[in-house]
Amino acid sequence: MIENSLINKLQNFGLNQYEAKAYVALLSIGTSNAYSISKVSGIPRARIYDIIESLTNRGFVMFEETSDNVKNYTALPADVFLERIREEWSSNYDDMEKELKQIEAKEKKDDIYISTVKGEKNILTFCRNLMKDANEKIVVSIWDNMYLELLPDLQKCIERGCKVSGITFGVENPISVLDKHRMNKIHNSVEKKPWFILSSDSKKLLYGHSSEVNGNAFYTEDSTHIYLLEDYIFHDIVINRFIKKEDNENIAVKMISEILNEMKSDSQK
Repeated sequence: MIENSLINKLQNFGLNQYEAKAYVALLSIGTSNAYSISKVSGIPRARIYDIIESLTNRGFVMFEETSDNVKNYTALPADVFLERIREEWSSNYDDMEKELKQIEAKEKKDDIYISTVKGEKNILTFCRNLMKDANEKIVVSIWDNMYLELLPDLQKCIERGCKVSGITFGVENPISVLDKHRMNKIHNSVEKKPWFILSSDSKKLLYGHSSEVNGNAFYTEDSTHIYLLEDYIFHDIVINRFIKKEDNENIAVKMISEILNEMKSDSQK
């Protein structure tokens, strides 16, 4: 029996459902005639010849004709088929990437746009692309789970000479270029939804709920947004370094507590 998951995957690479079923069926039974392929694949006999012809024209199926005018078909070996699919996909991807980026470059947006990025995988992929495209610097404010997901990408940025700076929350031993934030009551609030900020070259910004929350993040190229959130991160760094260097840490802790109490009082008005 042909697995539906395999058929669905083959459809993602340009085969229609019947083509995928016919190729897999033929691969499983070996050289055979149209009747047997139809029987094993479940493709109606009225359609099987069209489907085989389509696969033959694409080079995925080979055939030989016997002396009594009967055609026998053989599937292209799996390794050859997969390489063909890889080449076609890679070529289509390269063409699509070039065309989409050309279109994007032509579109000049005068208004300020903030786009929503939804879901864990999309947020992580967006972050990785921002870091990959950065030429000069990355500035981050990030919690532990997302930090671990993106650590290899941060390290790659550093290795290629891109400056990385920022602050982490709940990370015991962050990489040396990132500061460790002192935890306080406001970080353990009722909502308990960690956040992140990632700025790339001070030109592109993604911020919002940490990826594991599986919620929303927001992307913008607005310079005001970028300035304010980078400034927020740098103020965080300054305060935390101040606390570490303060001769009498209790004074610093008391000052932070007073500020947090003021914030709490204001929010309850």
